[in-house]
Amino acid sequence: MTSLTGVLAQFFTPTHLLALVALGLLAGQHSKQVPVVTLAAFAVGLTIGSIIIATAVRETPAALALLAIAAFAGIMVVIALPTKPRIASLLAFATGAALALNSPPQALTIPSAVAAQLGTGVAAVATVALVIGIAMHAHRPWQRVGVRIVASWIAASAILVLALRLAR
Repeated sequence: MTSLTGVLAQFFTPTHLLALVALGLLAGQHSKQVPVVTLAAFAVGLTIGSIIIATAVRETPAALALLAIAAFAGIMVVIALPTKPRIASLLAFATGAALALNSPPQALTIPSAVAAQLGTGVAAVATVALVIGIAMHAHRPWQRVGVRIVASWIAASAILVLALRLAR
């Protein structure tokens, strides 16, 4: 049951969803084949973030980092210039680490917490891979424009929420 909680957290936390979709659109926009290095960097970031969160760190600015990453990735998709794989991989690593740090498991036992973090990781990787596949198969001009429109809405939403959180 707790792994299901970790899976569902990715779809009901808007900050997570914005960052995952923006990263997937960026990684898949100009790719001819699945960017395995970007997905691997994302998985490594998730693993390192999960290990750090297991050391019982207090509050982290991970939510702000996810919003900033979503805004940056959304703007990069809107600009539609080819992104170097190194930049996409670095952004994927940062997204994975921030995502894991922003979703500490709310469990009473260690096995339940591990299951929740594992569910979070599996759902996040699956979501990014799905969005990469969608962005890679957007060949028609109207589909590419649609990808850029979605990215612009993600960037605008992330910037607005970031501005509201920083204005407090």
